Amino acid sequence: MKVLVSGGAGYIGSTLVPMLLERGYQVRVVDWGLFGLDHLPQEAEIVVGNVLDFREEWLDGIDAVIHLAALSNDPMADFSPRLNYEVNAAGTALLAQMCYKRGIKRFVMGSTCSVYGFTHEEVDEEWEARPTYPYAISKLMAERALQCLEGDGFGPIILRKGTVIGWSPRMRYDLVANTMVKTALTEGRILVRNPHLWRPILDVKDAAAAYIRSLEAPSNVRGVFNVALDNYTVGQIAAEVAEVLRERGFQVKIEHQNLMDVRNYRVSTRKAEEVLGFRPTVTLKESVRGMLDKIQAGTNADFHNPRYYNIEWWRRMVEEGLALHTQKPGHITGYGQ
Repeated sequence: MKVLVSGGAGYIGSTLVPMLLERGYQVRVVDWGLFGLDHLPQEAEIVVGNVLDFREEWLDGIDAVIHLAALSNDPMADFSPRLNYEVNAAGTALLAQMCYKRGIKRFVMGSTCSVYGFTHEEVDEEWEARPTYPYAISKLMAERALQCLEGDGFGPIILRKGTVIGWSPRMRYDLVANTMVKTALTEGRILVRNPHLWRPILDVKDAAAAYIRSLEAPSNVRGVFNVALDNYTVGQIAAEVAEVLRERGFQVKIEHQNLMDVRNYRVSTRKAEEVLGFRPTVTLKESVRGMLDKIQAGTNADFHNPRYYNIEWWRRMVEEGLALHTQKPGHITGYGQ
């Protein structure tokens, strides 16, 4: 089977693509190369391009699509509101429409549990999602576009993921546990905006495994699924991160700031377990240990590199006029060629 992964050079995609190749899939990555392409396996076929300029011929020979391409967090959406809606909502609709036209039945999209906004209840997929900030709104718009196309010939699976953490070849230090590890190592402290706010979390390897499970699910399995390891308060995340760091001999203090946030949500993952047959396996502490192993080995350990922080790198690219034009679009190649 040949799978197209949009955004396949990103934080999740660069973990997912090697796993797909190991399982015997042929993989075509479509990515604009914003954060580079040199961390992808040589066996992957690369298309340099973005979803807003997606060409139908890029789907030639493709059996299924995993759609990850997006502006991926609130700061990026706030900095570029128009591109946030264009890439996340319109880009998804454009790609899905082409797949629908081509008869590609399996389309797996990466969404987010942040569509639930601020709620004190544990919510499932039937909860009426009414986010109030641009990033989550754009992802919910993308979900709606897929649901409009759903039918016998098109069976989308939408994964509302918890906050993804852990080490990836395209590393990020702007995600909750990852940021805590970075600040602990550079400043000897963990800053907690508000210890009482809830977040579901998910290791990046489990996120990739969820996409593969969706790809391999029976054709009658479709719809929206919450995917997370468990629900944690931000204070609990900080405590577990600090415990692992202390195991490694680092002295860390936790500082609570008690700032307000527009996000507070706990999710039920029962549907993913019972219908999709997926249950995460990587614990929070295992995820932190994996990060520390790489950092202590000198991999992705240059914490001041702006490429590890989406908004810093995105702002630089936008200001330099390179955000959507990092390389010549439409070039298809094996990476090593």
